[in-house]
Amino acid sequence: MKIKLKSVDEFKRLLLVNGFTQRSYGREIGISEAYANQIANGNRNPGPKIAKATADLLGVDFEDIFFIVDACKSDQTA
Repeated sequence: MKIKLKSVDEFKRLLLVNGFTQRSYGREIGISEAYANQIANGNRNPGPKIAKATADLLGVDFEDIFFIVDACKSDQTA
């Protein structure tokens, strides 16, 4: 399963409203600036801990900014 941002624009708006740049967001939750930028631009999916820390930092529910997709390529059984 993968965690994805619902909306890049809404995520960036939430960062600004809460007083964070992409750089300060990354520092606050303990990830690199590059990783923070990739998440904020929708180029990389956060892991569960990073996604939860992000939602907590921004004061929103997980489901407000992220959704979970099934990453399985096939439903075949052996």
